[in-house]
This record gives sequence, C-alpha cells and structure tokens, in this order.
Amino acid sequence: MNRVACLVLVALIGTAVWAPCFAQTQRRAEVQVAALALPGGASADWRQWDSFLTFAVKRLGQDMPPAQIDRLGEVFLDSRYQLTQALSSGASDPVTRLFLDNWERLGPVLKDSISGLAPTTATQFSGFIGAMDGIKSLANVGNQFGLFRISPDMLRGAAKFLGTPSADPLAYSLDIDGALRGLLGFTEALPDARPSPLLEQGRLERLRDKASAALRLLEVRSARAADADLDRLNQWVPETSEVPDYLVEVRQLLADTADRVLAKSKLAPEHHQLYRQIVFATGWQESCWRQFIKKGAKLAPLASSTGDVGLMQVNRITWRSLYDIKGLDGNISYNGNAGAEILHYYLTRYAIPKKEDKQPNGHLARATYSAYNAGPGGLARYRGVRQSPVWKKVDDAFWLKFQAISSGQELAVKSCYTS
Repeated sequence: MNRVACLVLVALIGTAVWAPCFAQTQRRAEVQVAALALPGGASADWRQWDSFLTFAVKRLGQDMPPAQIDRLGEVFLDSRYQLTQALSSGASDPVTRLFLDNWERLGPVLKDSISGLAPTTATQFSGFIGAMDGIKSLANVGNQFGLFRISPDMLRGAAKFLGTPSADPLAYSLDIDGALRGLLGFTEALPDARPSPLLEQGRLERLRDKASAALRLLEVRSARAADADLDRLNQWVPETSEVPDYLVEVRQLLADTADRVLAKSKLAPEHHQLYRQIVFATGWQESCWRQFIKKGAKLAPLASSTGDVGLMQVNRITWRSLYDIKGLDGNISYNGNAGAEILHYYLTRYAIPKKEDKQPNGHLARATYSAYNAGPGGLARYRGVRQSPVWKKVDDAFWLKFQAISSGQELAVKSCYTS
C-alpha cells in the first residue's frame, strides 16, 4: 500500500490506520489493516452503493471530455446490469465485489482524463482516485481473511473529494434525474407516466362480471369514447377471443412509438425499417406484447423476479432515475417508449459505431438486443463472446422472432397465446 493511499485512508476511516500503513513488515501491515477495515457500524447496502456510484458518475461527468464521458456512461450502465444480476443471484453482500469490479473499469477512465482537466478539478479527481484506490487496497487485503466490508462512511469519505455534496450521496431515490439522463445522452422529454386506472383503483371486476368477451370489449371502447383520458390498452388483459384485436392495437402502438423516436433521431434512413423491426421483435421476445396480467380484481404489471417489467421488460433497478417506475409498471405506452428509446440508444451508440454488421456472423439487430438484455458489455454476446448456454437460447429465440418480423409476420406473436 503506497503513502498516498495511506493518507487517504486516514481521511476515510481515521488515524488508527496510520500505523499499519507504515508497519515495518508487509505481512504485519496486512493483518492490522484487515482488522481495522472492519466497519464500526452497518455495511453499505446495494442501494447505498448504487446511489454513491450514480452521484460520482454525475459529478465526474461534469468536467470530463466527451470521449471520456462516453466511456464513463458505458461503465455506469454495465454496473447497473451487474448490480441487477448480483441481486438476482442472491449474493448476501454484493457491494464489495461490485466495488472492485466497477472500480477496475472506472479507475482507468478517470486517470486518462486527468491531464485534460483544470488544476482544481484535477486535484479533486486525484483525491477521489486515491480514496477509491485506498478502499480497494483494504478490500484486497481484508478479503483474504473474509472480514472486510465497505462501510457507508468509507463511501461518503470518498465522495467528499469531489466537493461537498448538496445531499447525502448515498440517498436512494426513484425520482427522474435529468442530469443523469443528459449525461448518458437521453435528452428527449419523457411522455406522461400516468398509470392505468385499473392498476390503481381495481375496477377490473366490473369488466370481469360482464356476460361475454364481446360485451367487455364494447364497454372498454365506450368508456374510452366517453373519457378521452382513458387508455384502452391500459385496461386490457385480453380474453382468448379478444387476442387478435388486442395484438392489432399493440402493433399500432409499437409502430407509432418507433416512428416518434425516429422523428427525433439522426439514424440514417436505411436503418429505419431495421429499427422498427427490432422494436417489434423485442416486445415479442420480452413480453409477448403484454403489459399486464390479471391478479384478482385488479391488474398487475407483467414482472420478472429480477425487476423487469411490462411490455418491453424494462428493469426497475437498471433504469432507476432514468424512467418513472410507476409509468413503467402501469402505462403500456410509457413502457413501450422507454424500451424503444433504449433500443435506439444501443443501436446508434454501440451496434452501428462498432460495426457489428461487419463482424463474422454479425448483425445489427442481434447486437442491439444483446446489449438491451445484457448491457453495453454484452453487445457481442450473440456472436459467442462470453455467451453461456442459457444466453445462447435467449439470443437464438430473439433471432427467430426477428426473422419472422422482418418477413412481415408481426402478428405471429399470437403463437404466445395459443401454446
């Protein structure tokens, strides 16, 4: 452990660490540091870690050059996907592993940016880098003994090197964060996130009590005509006889959503049809074009055990503060817009610039979906790069759906409802 790291650790966890840092024997130092690294209070939980990293990325991104900001955004998104995977695996303490993995990628990005910064900012960055390297040293030593845990005070101490935060950098919020959206390049205004009234008020029972599927459909249509604010698809879990009509409605919704995204996009016209097909195929793959399921007298969002939700199965944890959680849960149009925007992001920021269509067995649609499913680091997964048998099945299933969509068979999604 070097002198800079020791000085930073003194600031982070107190002067008691000074002696171990400068002990005459490295072995003795490692034992003492590992013991001192035990947090005095509770360990940082995953929400605190995610909030800290989000705070740090936003603050760092304020002063970094554009090329480094792109790298910063990629590391951040991959960290969110990794967090979701860690939680789904049931890891009891994912924070230390997440810290080490994320800092291994984030550290070099920051160090590469130092030379182009103003002196005051460079000093802040250097202090933050030293703090994070110090925690890394503690983690690497402490993990040998199975004792180390990252404490909230360690993270708050590191955050102070970036300036005095206006709020607790570890506070977990679900509010939309415009600064974070802007940093990642999501600059368009979000649509209305108003959830389904059935989701909130439980009025599904009135529909279920009607004599037939035809009458139910008629009532929904009449209600919509009477109330312009009532969204039919936000009240509709189709009965078997209603599936064809329902799918036609969702196809129109997805087409309109894709066209709205394209209207504000710089995507080359030759890729427009491809993008629309990716949106259709992803919705089929993720949910069979469903937003809701019936749960007693109410609607509930179609949700996975890992937090993926709705029509496009947008993950609540991965996309926290970038989209409204209630909108993702309760509004099929909002959910569809979020998924379409994310797909456009991965197509234009990753698949096309990295020339995935020029790679052996490469394809822009497959690359876009792999990134959508696994993060920027999963862009080439469909080509066998770090692809497990489980993910191969997922990628192959998407490819079959995309081929059907690209041949004009959008409504083949009906097979979901008859199998």
